[in-house]
Amino acid sequence: MTSHALIIFAIVVVILYLGQSLIIPLIFGAILWLLMRKIRSLFYVIGLQDRFFPKGLKTLLSSAILFSSVWVIGMIFERNIQELIKYYDVYNTNFTAILKEFDHVSSYKIEDLTKSFNSNDLISKYITSALSSLQTIISNVVIVLIYMLFIIMEESSFKFKVKAMFPEKEAYNERIEVIRRIEKAITNYLGIKSLIALVSSTIGYLIFTLIGLHAPFFWALLIFMFSFIPFFGVLISSFLPAIFSIIQFGTYSESLIILFSTGSIQFFAGNIIEPRIMGNTMNVSPIVVILSLGFWGFIWGLPGMFLSVPITVIMVIIFSKFKSTRGIAILLSEKGEIEH
Repeated sequence: MTSHALIIFAIVVVILYLGQSLIIPLIFGAILWLLMRKIRSLFYVIGLQDRFFPKGLKTLLSSAILFSSVWVIGMIFERNIQELIKYYDVYNTNFTAILKEFDHVSSYKIEDLTKSFNSNDLISKYITSALSSLQTIISNVVIVLIYMLFIIMEESSFKFKVKAMFPEKEAYNERIEVIRRIEKAITNYLGIKSLIALVSSTIGYLIFTLIGLHAPFFWALLIFMFSFIPFFGVLISSFLPAIFSIIQFGTYSESLIILFSTGSIQFFAGNIIEPRIMGNTMNVSPIVVILSLGFWGFIWGLPGMFLSVPITVIMVIIFSKFKSTRGIAILLSEKGEIEH
């Protein structure tokens, strides 16, 4: 029995790894669909019922809001990348000076390294690489949005398919309840996490702007994005702009200010404010979060690290509904308390 489980697990891991180019955009498309549903629900909160404001129109407006937000962020992101490329000569000069400062403690020939760094071929390589990465990001976003559109088209027939799969009323209601719990848990997580990340990134943007860091929106966006990676996201989004500031300014004072200020803000937001607001919404053990982060990061890289917590939450909810897997759900949960 154990050997069969290990074989099935290995097959699933291989499928997840080989099919990541198809599966990852689909998952992100489903997450955007959930966000669209959350935006759409706000129309009901403000009193716009289906009788006077059809559901299809709400879906259209909600999707338009989401698409417009992604498009605006993408445009600003592209301009920031172009700004970073524009100041490449400044970074090159400062980086060369920094290398020479360490010349007396290094056994390598810094002159040879700086000549290589100054070569036109290398500059062209960095520019081409940056533009290629930008193109890859844009193409992936387009694929995710296409998946989201197809999910929206399938939304109206989803309940009918579940009903056909589980014709008995009790089984049908049970499955629908699981789906609702998953949707509520994921949207609550994304909503709270996004709000806290938005505050942190906005403060970060103000700090970067006051210091004079190039492309402040780019670095603020990194803070927002890496806020969704547990534990290590704070380190990455604090160290990257701090290291870059050394290359931009050629000094270390700005780097220390950025590192201390952004790190403190994110630590306070993630370890004090977030637990108070989120409470026991996730119901996932911290050690499981770390293991999940490593597992999904190993299989899917950076996207897997972003998705590690939502996937683990979904696993806890699904496993808790079946007697054979309820023990696994208890192990994955924070305090061993799960809903049946």
